[in-house]
Amino acid sequence: MLTLFHDYTSPASAVAVLRARRLHAEGLPIELQGHDAIGVDLALPVTVDVLAVIDALREEGLREGIALRRPATLPPTIAAHLLVDLLPAALRGPVATGLYHAYWEDGADLADRATLLAVASAAGAEVDDVTVALGDRARHATLRRRMAGVRRQGVGGVPVILVSRTLVPGLLDDDTLHTLAAQV
Repeated sequence: MLTLFHDYTSPASAVAVLRARRLHAEGLPIELQGHDAIGVDLALPVTVDVLAVIDALREEGLREGIALRRPATLPPTIAAHLLVDLLPAALRGPVATGLYHAYWEDGADLADRATLLAVASAAGAEVDDVTVALGDRARHATLRRRMAGVRRQGVGGVPVILVSRTLVPGLLDDDTLHTLAAQV
């Protein structure tokens, strides 16, 4: 199994996740693992390096089905990752994809609980089951600790893929991903 670590405010993650979802539908053994790359609970301004990645990946994003537009801010994403973790496995990919489209194409605030619930509902999730859990500070703290553990294992920036206990860049072409998957 390949594990793709990603974060919603990363344009490279947007492309990598959509590619991974497409290849997973074709049978590639790949799972998504959310990782709040910034790790702070406040919105930050969009940085020059994020703008450069958007420009570099704009065409590739369109080929994968997402328009990478300049966001207003880089919101905290811990609640978005928690939401996806709380969902049944069959809904995690569709909701994650919906969150990417909401953020990059529609400028949605991924720190806003109503936005998160609307995206989850549109993907078919029963939002009553996750509404209370999204406000649970203990769940947020547990997820932060898990992400800190992943950082200690070497995951910093995203996207990155874990394959056979080795971290490799997450923005790989289809053939390379298939080659990696064949080795696990």
